[in-house]
Order: sequence, then C-alpha cells, then structure tokens
Amino acid sequence: MEEQKTVERTSEKKSSQAKRKNVLKKLDADAAKLLQALKDKANKKTFGRKVRDSEVISLGLSLISVDHIQNLQNQTLSEKDRLHMAHDEYQKTNGKITMDQFIGKLLKGEVSANRN
Repeated sequence: MEEQKTVERTSEKKSSQAKRKNVLKKLDADAAKLLQALKDKANKKTFGRKVRDSEVISLGLSLISVDHIQNLQNQTLSEKDRLHMAHDEYQKTNGKITMDQFIGKLLKGEVSANRN
C-alpha cells in the first residue's frame, strides 16, 4: 500500500510541474508576458512548427543598435555618477580642483553641469 501511495504522489508532483509555464528564470513578469504575447502572435498560423522563445529573443537582440546600448547605459547612472562625470569633464578643460570646490562652484552658479 505504501508503494502505491508513493507512486501516486510522484505522479501528482510531475503533473503539477508540467502545468507550470516554461519561462526563463531571469526574466521579470512583464518581460515574460511580452515574450509570450509575441510568441503567441507569431504562432497564429496554420502550417509549420511553433516559434520558440529563443528565436524571438535572438531576433530582438539582433535589432538592438548602438543608440539602444547608450540609452541602457544612461539609465543605470546615479546622480552621484553624473556629478563625478561633470567634475571630470570640468577638470579636463579647467584644470584640477577638488570635488568640494566643484560642488561650491555648482551651488554658486559659476559652473553648470551638462545633462546628457
């Protein structure tokens, strides 16, 4: 009897795992929904095999340009990073000054930090 119960339990676990959607582990929920919607749209056809996740992702990645990369890089900058970049830029044109002196000049309005 115990053997029969263990067989039933393992088959129940397998069926519950099979119901779970196959989504990449590193994707957030919004990206997974978007991927699924694109894949569903691509699979609305009468002939041919199903389009795979990897095919949709590969096509999308091949369309990313240098501008997209720069936008992604800019999105990751903190305000502190922007301050350091402005300080470095100022030092290239006007010579060495400390960060405290640079912040003082910013507050006095003697220097303006360029926003890219």
